[in-house]
Amino acid sequence: MKTVIIYASVHHGYTKKIVDAIAKENEIEVIDATQITEKNLAEYDRIGFASGIYYSKFHKSVLKFADANLQEHQEVFLICTYGPFKLIGGVAKGHPDEKDLADAVQFYRGL
Repeated sequence: MKTVIIYASVHHGYTKKIVDAIAKENEIEVIDATQITEKNLAEYDRIGFASGIYYSKFHKSVLKFADANLQEHQEVFLICTYGPFKLIGGVAKGHPDEKDLADAVQFYRGL
């Protein structure tokens, strides 16, 4: 199954770490939506979108990429990361750790 993950990782790099861990363990192409805005997605069987959450939404570059390139009836999965609490020493501090990365890989394998 040919897979691509389109992501935005703009602050602490959490999303990129997770996407890279999944891609390393599987044959997956990754696209940084902050750098690439157009790509024909017809050749992919499965498409992932990954982003931190900004005011209850994915990063605007990921949303724009999906709007411009996603076709109907394509299988899609989402990966959401959330890290602002690290700024004040909260729940995301020290994450993603090795367990988080392993869990992300396991998530993908379970699709």
